[in-house]
Amino acid sequence: MSAPTRQFHKLCIGQNMPDTAQVRPRAGPPDPSDDSDQGSEASSEGSSGEEGVDEEEGDESTDEDESESTHEAVRAPSGITYDLSELESESQARALVGLTSHFEVNCRVTPTGHDLQLLDRPQVHVGSEATTCTCSVFKDHPEEPCQHIFWLLDQLHGCFLKKPESTEVALASDGRPHNLPPIEGLLKGNLEAVAKHLKWQYLRDEGNSTGRGMTRTEKVRDILSAFSKKTLPEDFRQDLTETTEQARTAEACVVQGDFEATMFRLGVHDDGVFNSLCKAMPVEACAAIYFDKAKEHSRRLLDDFDRYCQTGELPAEPVGPSLGLFEPHEIVSQLQRLVFRIITNMSARAPHSSEAAVEALVLVLDSVVGRNYDPLLGNRLGRDSFNGEDEDQRNLFHLLIGSDELESDPDARHFVLSALDELPPSDLHPVAGPLRGILNKIGPERRAPKLFRLHLESIVRIAESYVPDTTTGGQKRPAGNGNSGGYSKRTR
Repeated sequence: MSAPTRQFHKLCIGQNMPDTAQVRPRAGPPDPSDDSDQGSEASSEGSSGEEGVDEEEGDESTDEDESESTHEAVRAPSGITYDLSELESESQARALVGLTSHFEVNCRVTPTGHDLQLLDRPQVHVGSEATTCTCSVFKDHPEEPCQHIFWLLDQLHGCFLKKPESTEVALASDGRPHNLPPIEGLLKGNLEAVAKHLKWQYLRDEGNSTGRGMTRTEKVRDILSAFSKKTLPEDFRQDLTETTEQARTAEACVVQGDFEATMFRLGVHDDGVFNSLCKAMPVEACAAIYFDKAKEHSRRLLDDFDRYCQTGELPAEPVGPSLGLFEPHEIVSQLQRLVFRIITNMSARAPHSSEAAVEALVLVLDSVVGRNYDPLLGNRLGRDSFNGEDEDQRNLFHLLIGSDELESDPDARHFVLSALDELPPSDLHPVAGPLRGILNKIGPERRAPKLFRLHLESIVRIAESYVPDTTTGGQKRPAGNGNSGGYSKRTR
């Protein structure tokens, strides 16, 4: 039976192969289908007992060695060329398969090292003691790398070499590279950057938060809530509080009669289910769905409030489970909470969120600016107050933005504007038109606070002055503000 590597004897390895003199060929059994090999080996065997070998036979033997040596080297996707001559035939076959494959990867840092999940395939763990894989091949031969480990180590080492395409690496009999440093040391503190470079998904576990991003539990909740037309993740099945700290088997995740709860638990605890959910509902889709829902949430909230003020009719399905009485102070609280959620999610979902989040913030601001009136005016019930308050005390514009009669503290946070303050000009530029329209609605005759108007005017000016910079390949820069170091805090 031919060695496993013989099946690759017609494989085109690629360009920039090392000279055959740099690769140590290892003799293998002949391929019965190759007549030239049979002739060469027969000639070699016939001359093995003779003291002299003629020049023709020597040349033929050299040709065979050179042909065989091409089985011993491979150029991997990273650009690194590997010498496989020290590997046993089965290990060499696994290396060839692994170093010419491609996988999608999710990765994360763990207390014992780094876990790299090949989507729909096994998981590789890179630890300080060893690199292991959950595949059956590695379980049968744990002393040697499997094809998944070969592929992953090549990808990782390629990130840390300045010129991987000009690097030649010999693999020892145990599959370890002779002249490359241990990958575990290189990965410490760098896995997120590596994942970004290789376009892998980097997962943040609970208890390992850096103040940004989403935990696994939050991601599962986000994905499942995305299939609901109206419910935001924060309001989705608040009874489900599963975390990764509670270890469960797949069987233990089953909740009889509750498919959502079962899927939630599986998503939190089972990597295969979690990866499938992420593929079905990518982060970009989740972000777009979230901010579309946030915009619809604000529309419904204000429409329901208007209807209640005019007719006394309560909505059959309130926008939020925590919504209490439909009175001005409750609506103000709901809008403030919605703005806070948008800001929080804009940070957690970066970089897939800025445009949609800014649009949602501007929509909320525009909706409030358009309600600078008494909501009970002309109502069918003849009601003149909710609880004895005056007109301004139920005017949403005055409650959220203020009035020129009650000028706010210069250091106070202005509704929505304080959130827009934190954004770069490139994010503000697409909404410059709507912001200008809002500014036109709050002139002095509308009794808007002067500081609020100045604050908004400053933001509008920065958004409108931001123009494409053709010298940097289409990037944008602030124009005419004399600030070459970026954008500064808005003046109020």
